[in-house]
Order: sequence, then structure tokens, then C-alpha cells
Amino acid sequence: MEKGEDSKGDLRKLEGDVRRQRATRDDLHKQVAQMEGAVKGLEDQLEEVQDEAYTWKNRYLEQKGINKQLDQQVVQLERDLEQFTPNQAAANQTSGDQSEIYMRRMLQQLLREKDKLERELRDNEWRLDHEAMIINQAQQER
Repeated sequence: MEKGEDSKGDLRKLEGDVRRQRATRDDLHKQVAQMEGAVKGLEDQLEEVQDEAYTWKNRYLEQKGINKQLDQQVVQLERDLEQFTPNQAAANQTSGDQSEIYMRRMLQQLLREKDKLERELRDNEWRLDHEAMIINQAQQER
């Protein structure tokens, strides 16, 4: 009967091994599911970061275009201002409407407009620099 007892012991040992292997397999399946969830979460975060970077890039390019337009307006106003210096105004005076007083008023108005545009340009440059700094900080945090 030793053979019967040995085979029963072997059978129990094999059944125990099978239970342990199944438990290990189940644990591995759980870990794989957790890792897949973690990977999905990281992929979602990566997509959010890429979307945010795209948004900031669009803002940057838009602001850069606005700044270029403002620069062009400042240059044009400076050209206009050069045309209306008091000496040229007196030389170009061809009718009663273009009196020296009118020209001085026009000059003052152009100077005010130029100052306004320069302030606007500085504000936009500051805002652009500030947004670029925020982008850099966001990228460094990631």
C-alpha cells in the first residue's frame, strides 16, 4: 500500500502546485490590468500636455502676428509724422484749410496715436514674454 499512499501524496502535492500556479497567474493578470490602466492614464496625460502645448503655440503665433502689425502701424505713423513737421507744413500749405494751427493739431494727434500704439506694443510684448515664461514653467514641471 505504499505505492497507493505515495501516489496519493504525489497527487496532493501536484494539486497544491496547480493551486499555487493558478493563484500566481491570477495575481499576474491583476497586475497586468493595473499596469494597462496606468499606461492609459499616462497616455491621456500626454495627450493633454500636447493639446496644451498646441494651444500655447497658437497663442504665441497669434500674438507675434499682432505685434508685427503694430510695428508696421508705428512705422507708418512715424512716416506720417515726418511729413507733418512745422517747416514742411508751412511749405506744403496750399489752401486755407492747411493752416499752421491745423498742422500742429494734426501733429499732436499723430504723436498721441504713436504713443498709444507704442504702449500697446509694449503691453503685448510683456504679455507674450509672460505667456512664454508660463509655458517654460509648465514644461519644466513635466
